[in-house]
Amino acid sequence: MTHGWGRTVSALVAAAVAVAAYLAIQLTRPGSPALMTVLTRGLAVAPALVSGVLWLRAARWASGRARLALRLASGAMLGWAAGEVIRIGDYLLHGPRPGAPLSATLLFLATTLLVPVAVLLLFGARNFTSLRTVLDALLIAASTLYVAWSVALHTVYRARGGGVGALTSLGYSLADIAFIAIVLILVRDAAPILRTPAALVATGLILKCASDFASSYFSVRATASQGALTDIGWLVAFVAIALATPRRPEIAGLAEGPDGQSAWLFLPYAPFLLALVTAGVLFVAKHGHVDPTQYLISVVLVVLILLRQLITQHDNRALTRRLKTAAEDLRYRAYHDPLTGMANRDKFMESVERRLAAPTGPQIAVLYIDLDGFKPINDTFGHAAGDRALAAVAERLTRATRTGDLVARLGGDEFAVLLPDLHYMPDAHSVAQRIQSALDTDLDITDGPVRVGASIGVAYGRPGRIGLGELLRNADVAMYTAKLQGRRRTVTFDPRLLTRRRLDQAS
Repeated sequence: MTHGWGRTVSALVAAAVAVAAYLAIQLTRPGSPALMTVLTRGLAVAPALVSGVLWLRAARWASGRARLALRLASGAMLGWAAGEVIRIGDYLLHGPRPGAPLSATLLFLATTLLVPVAVLLLFGARNFTSLRTVLDALLIAASTLYVAWSVALHTVYRARGGGVGALTSLGYSLADIAFIAIVLILVRDAAPILRTPAALVATGLILKCASDFASSYFSVRATASQGALTDIGWLVAFVAIALATPRRPEIAGLAEGPDGQSAWLFLPYAPFLLALVTAGVLFVAKHGHVDPTQYLISVVLVVLILLRQLITQHDNRALTRRLKTAAEDLRYRAYHDPLTGMANRDKFMESVERRLAAPTGPQIAVLYIDLDGFKPINDTFGHAAGDRALAAVAERLTRATRTGDLVARLGGDEFAVLLPDLHYMPDAHSVAQRIQSALDTDLDITDGPVRVGASIGVAYGRPGRIGLGELLRNADVAMYTAKLQGRRRTVTFDPRLLTRRRLDQAS
């Protein structure tokens, strides 16, 4: 960020120096009109030449499309400078004449065509053909056209007699408008490391186009000269573009690409607000009179704004649906075991705790299950086979339990079952017996039939009378006892088991 501000300050200082030099020439008038033309126009040509050289030099550090982009940008700057040199030469040979020589016009047109291509290749738009991006470009173009028409192009159009011929003569200015729209959309989506150069390029190109509009306006008002004040716009524009030349670290960082977050999300509305202010000022100044072309452009702007808002609303709804789906997916992942798809430890703990948190309620039971004979499967066939065995066990456990029971994998080869609303205590033993029966047959895991058993501990609890930790401890103690008694059996918790376990641990 500091680097970006430093570069912006440098651009402002350089622009101020260039403007001061220009004004000094205008005020001191060191020679004939021809010399004034050479000095003032030459002052504008100099930064364009420097821009071309700097961008061409930067191409040495780039590769692929970035190198092509920098070379095209350099060609555009040098082409514009060559066009201006031809105009100066034409003025010195033939004096003031309307328009520019054909060769200069072709060079200016080449600049107008090359720069958007260079910016597209260098900065790149993530979704340049998306409907929203197209609408943004049209909105910028229509807003810029409204302002340009109101301030300059309407006068030029009428001075040239109106009609198709006059409209055709405005082709270069209309191309500038499309040029502004395309460039702004492209630099909006620049990679993070190139946002400062992108902002300087956009500033310079907008100033250049604004100076083109002003030049057209002054040319029909009989106030144009080769040392016209519009030269300041061209001068500052190419100073900004010269300072926008990407540096080696920035070119190296192009591989990062866009970060998905545009720095100027509301960019299309900036020219629209400018057009809105222009319309308000003109409405007051002309006492409510509206030019037909301005009215037509206004209608187009309203339609584009409505369409963009509809697209934005549609995108927001789609984003909301995606976020909801993502949240549901995260919630599912947070409470389910990825291997078996059943509830995980967190889900099981929360469910048991929620049942016990009520002040009163029906009795519940917890079955704590530890598989017997699972380790040899891992050791013999590998962990992939062990995972398939766990998935097969999970499926059998689910089929053996009642509707409404919660079966969970706690981790490793440990499972648990929550039996809520247990109105008849033997139901817990019935479920445990069905689990034992379900595991009596071999598991088919592709690598061959294998068999596991289960040591099951059963513990009961009533809401308001026992806590989560105590209930799970009881079930674990019962399961441990089942293992001590020979495995593949079910044991119900009894407080005397706690004393026995302490004695076993002590021995």
